[in-house]
Amino acid sequence: MAPSLKTTVASIPFETCIYNASGPRTGSSQALSKIALSKAGAVLAKSATLGDQKGNPLPRTWHHDAQDSHASMNSEGLPNAGIDYYISTDTIDEAMSNGQASKPYFVSISGKNIDDNVTMLNRIHAKILSGEKRIAGVELNLACPNIIGKPIIAYDFDQLESVLDAVSKLPIFAESKIPLGVKVSRPFVRIIDSIFVKNEVK
Repeated sequence: MAPSLKTTVASIPFETCIYNASGPRTGSSQALSKIALSKAGAVLAKSATLGDQKGNPLPRTWHHDAQDSHASMNSEGLPNAGIDYYISTDTIDEAMSNGQASKPYFVSISGKNIDDNVTMLNRIHAKILSGEKRIAGVELNLACPNIIGKPIIAYDFDQLESVLDAVSKLPIFAESKIPLGVKVSRPFVRIIDSIFVKNEVK
């Protein structure tokens, strides 16, 4: 019997536990549709800001040019089309290849401050309440290292706790129980867990 990579997280079934990170090739619906039609277990959109932004000045990516290498590095600075783009019906239609893909679609956000994150989460919630059921969950990106002049929230434990305390009380999570994932560096997983247990977010 072949091994299975199927799993369930936060009551969401995945055909495989492996799927894309929110990164350089997730910024458009066309790019996301390629992920949707692949064997990835889900589709995770580009981390969005409240409005669209261009990111860091060029050049901001490096690719190893050896024929047998796929190495690359980037410091893009979160170029993205803004939250309204990633939760729009048209974008999700095209990202999910007009119904050809049935895997979970996740939205990722990375606001410049807590107010931006709250505003985006409320917009996502309003979209879901309006009938958009394909948004399976939200990733809160608190670990992007590539924004010039913006510190990494996940490295500031007091700020990290205040952000999670605030967002966990929002209706999208406290009432509608939409799954929330938090993007942090690996050493901070236990800290995140303790904060969420304290706030009784299941």
